[in-house]
Amino acid sequence: MVHGAFIDPYTGGPAAPAAILQRILRPLPYPTRLPTMPPQFLRVLVTCALVLGLAHPVHSARNYGDEQFRLEHGHDGKDVFWAPTPDAMVTLMLQTAKVTPADIVYDLGAGEGRIPIAAARAFGARAVGIEYAPEIAALARRNVRRAGLEGRVKIVVGDILVEDFSAATVVTMFLTPVLNRKLRPLLLQVKPGTRIVSHGFDMGDWQPDTKIATENAEGFFWIVPAQVAGEWSLRLPGEAAPTRLQLQQAYQQVSGTLTLGERTVAVEGRLQGATLHFDDARPDGTTATVTATAIADGRRLVGQQKHPQATGRVRGERR
Repeated sequence: MVHGAFIDPYTGGPAAPAAILQRILRPLPYPTRLPTMPPQFLRVLVTCALVLGLAHPVHSARNYGDEQFRLEHGHDGKDVFWAPTPDAMVTLMLQTAKVTPADIVYDLGAGEGRIPIAAARAFGARAVGIEYAPEIAALARRNVRRAGLEGRVKIVVGDILVEDFSAATVVTMFLTPVLNRKLRPLLLQVKPGTRIVSHGFDMGDWQPDTKIATENAEGFFWIVPAQVAGEWSLRLPGEAAPTRLQLQQAYQQVSGTLTLGERTVAVEGRLQGATLHFDDARPDGTTATVTATAIADGRRLVGQQKHPQATGRVRGERR
């Protein structure tokens, strides 16, 4: 996969530049005849090399391609160096997303097709891989053909920041921190409830719903939240008049106020896809728990309230 990252010269695996720099600058565990230089100068030299791309990744001798195209660790791609996602992490990513035959999995930066093929072969899903490099996409298509999955897996040559992946129910990727952040606004626009799994890198201040790990790799899992920020008019059980719900939203975290007549209470909650959960403390010391799902393109809420004196249906509309 034209996935991910700088290659750590000490391990041959993917690593962030900061991690590589930390390894390079730590004391060597054995005597050396390297010329002595001030540490400050060495730090500047290595930093410039990483930033300018002079510290080229170390290439492994292993060929991940075929007789028509040789693909090695560190193969240059668009904005990334290629490194494979380990098979154990591929399986864990797809298991965490709970992929089923009903899903459409989009792999962003599909490389040699490893994740789309696994999604189709092991989980029965349909899959689309988007790969920028034509020669690597051609390799992925040959791998799909060899796996006998041409009816379930499609490889597209394209730019992941341009191609349309709005049909996805699951999105997978192994890119870089910079690319993940560039993709973030696009990912937040896909259908609420879409599952996203990233090998190796998070998405900045969009905190993952779950972190995952194998022996040698880590990953991050999100469920795309619905957009519920704003003012809502709610019908709650036990309340004769509509109540006003004012919400602020930071990704899947929500907070705000609920006005019941002349009383206003604070609410804190969380989104899981299109489903909103929040609690509000009532003046009598009890707590009401509301679980509601955004429907009709996020213009309505339907759900249930649980409360010692008033349990029942909840309905809401945007104001």
